[in-house]
Amino acid sequence: MREGTDTAVKDWIRRIPLDQIPGIVVLLTVRLLEENQARRVDQQDATIESEYLLTAGQLSEQLNVPESWIRSEQRAGRIPVRYLGRYVRFKRSEVDAALAKRRR
Repeated sequence: MREGTDTAVKDWIRRIPLDQIPGIVVLLTVRLLEENQARRVDQQDATIESEYLLTAGQLSEQLNVPESWIRSEQRAGRIPVRYLGRYVRFKRSEVDAALAKRRR
């Protein structure tokens, strides 16, 4: 399949008039830059999202552990917690740092 695709692409490229190649190169460059920009934005969004305050359920999903484990670690004081009135929230970066410290 790959060999047939390569042959088809080569045939298509040979049919491009020489005077159109610079324009195609510009279009491909713009597309590549847009893809890289979109990837950077996605990475920034992931960083920002990781700084949100999480519920115990959300944290348990991200860490792939039972919510009961999160609650017991919180009650034992082994992971940092933030109280917002009666609500309990966790900051992922703080929890990761606490767990890394415990592993040492």
